[in-house]
Amino acid sequence: MIHVACNIDSNYVKHCAVTLVSLFENNKEPVSVHILANGLTDEEQKILIHLAEKYDNKVFFYAPDDNLLKGFTIRKFSKRISMATYYRCILADILPKNIDRLLYIDCDIVILGNISDFWNTPLDGIGVAAVEDIGCGEKERYEILKYPMEDSYFNAGVLMINLRYWREQQVGRACIDYFHDYPERILFNDQDLLNSILHKSKVLVDLRWNVQDGFYRNPKNITQEWKTKYEYVLKNPVILHYTNRKPWDYDSQHPLREEYFKYLDMTPWKGNRPSHSIFNRCKRFFKLLPFHLGIRKAKYVDLYK
Repeated sequence: MIHVACNIDSNYVKHCAVTLVSLFENNKEPVSVHILANGLTDEEQKILIHLAEKYDNKVFFYAPDDNLLKGFTIRKFSKRISMATYYRCILADILPKNIDRLLYIDCDIVILGNISDFWNTPLDGIGVAAVEDIGCGEKERYEILKYPMEDSYFNAGVLMINLRYWREQQVGRACIDYFHDYPERILFNDQDLLNSILHKSKVLVDLRWNVQDGFYRNPKNITQEWKTKYEYVLKNPVILHYTNRKPWDYDSQHPLREEYFKYLDMTPWKGNRPSHSIFNRCKRFFKLLPFHLGIRKAKYVDLYK
């Protein structure tokens, strides 16, 4: 049994459906999905339950106590991130005690392959397996968070979590205490918190398990070494993470944008596209025109050039 957790609110039910369908389509092992959310309607819950039932999988809902996050604030990306993002810090305190291993995934993700190798990552004595964040080379992050740069910095959108370790080490309580003690250090919300608490207790895994938007962006100087290192995984990601512009944004230029809509069409939102709005089509045309005319440099790599 694979256990998966997501944090959402009503704004992300559709995107959660896409993420889950992509997981179910490409993984035949039984899956239990644990959704942490406050305020979902019965109808929104039924949509996700029925989607899972089509694949003989199950969905469970949890409504965390808002008092657990009393005093917390959203810093970075406040326009598109809600307080629900912090729920991942307290997963071990909310989910059933008989679950020892958990895959946490954001819902701006599509899963394009089998995740069994990732699921079986050894976690003995460590808290989490994760992929380095695209910004892990930024020295100022470590200066702010007060830990060594050699410990690196992971992206918290995809986490293989050792829940037993989190319970034993009281990771949830440590995150809450850290935020209250050092609120000025927390810029990237729960991601900064988890890196601060777990930077000595993690294993970094292959990029294919969390291919972030930034890896598709045009580097200033593309070298043969860069191409050799990243070309295959960029074309063949297992877990594709739209960390910046979302595929449902009218001006998204992500080269694998259509993967999202492929799985959207397997949900009740089949056929839904931002381009259905004439206003969005006009905005997209004028926004992207300078790129088509060569006035501005392409934001993303050409995967097939």
